[in-house]
Amino acid sequence: MKQRVVTKRFVSAAILTFTLVALGVARAQPQATAKSSPAAKSRQSAKSKPAPRMPNGKPDLSGFWQGPLLRTMFESTGGPPLNEAGKKAYEYNLTQSVNPEGLCLFAGIPRASISGVPFEIVQNANRVAFLYELMSTWRTIPVDGRSHPKRFDPSYFGNGIGSWDGDTLVIDSIGFKDRLSWVDDDAHPHSDAMHVVERWTRTDADHLDHQLWVEDPKFYTKPWTFHRVFTSMPPGQEIMEYACDENNLDRDSGRLGFGPHEPGKYPGVN
Repeated sequence: MKQRVVTKRFVSAAILTFTLVALGVARAQPQATAKSSPAAKSRQSAKSKPAPRMPNGKPDLSGFWQGPLLRTMFESTGGPPLNEAGKKAYEYNLTQSVNPEGLCLFAGIPRASISGVPFEIVQNANRVAFLYELMSTWRTIPVDGRSHPKRFDPSYFGNGIGSWDGDTLVIDSIGFKDRLSWVDDDAHPHSDAMHVVERWTRTDADHLDHQLWVEDPKFYTKPWTFHRVFTSMPPGQEIMEYACDENNLDRDSGRLGFGPHEPGKYPGVN
């Protein structure tokens, strides 16, 4: 993948604790004292600011969001529940498949959920758009009561339709490409039968809770789940242009091998 300039925002994102990401709890509060300083009271007030809402009363998920790279979908589940076909597909990815992102192909979902690259959400009453800095790509989700069409072309992000479950946006996606696409950075596979259900909940102004439910009966013995929390980017910071084909050292300098891409193996690459 293209070598990317690391900005201060990624440094701040990297120091988020694993507890915050895995459990989705609020940031740790300072220990209570008999008298809180005005600055401490101001910080506590900012942390408790509620999530904004749209004119129709639904939560407004709009904003710039970030979180650290997590690499795998299965760290909290004890490993992937692969069936025999899934094990063969995984072995193929490890020994004969190059990381699709290193070839400038879209991450798609659910892989985008583990990314450490920021994204933006833009929302109106009938549609929610995800604008990803990674590869400068996007997806747009209708939230108007429609069902999946009977025919559609397979894609990296699948065919997604949205609905509201109380204050949670639910996105149901099917219709995925089954070649040159991985579930996560660790090369776990998926088939064209994959079905992904995402749940997005803005718990307050600064936190976006994200849950996944994934089934793929061709490659996995049972569905699995994934959970993380994204945080809002500091004021003034936004997503950047990401031209993957420009200076793609991974691809053009022969750094890509089969299986998961591990930049740390290469001298001078962090």
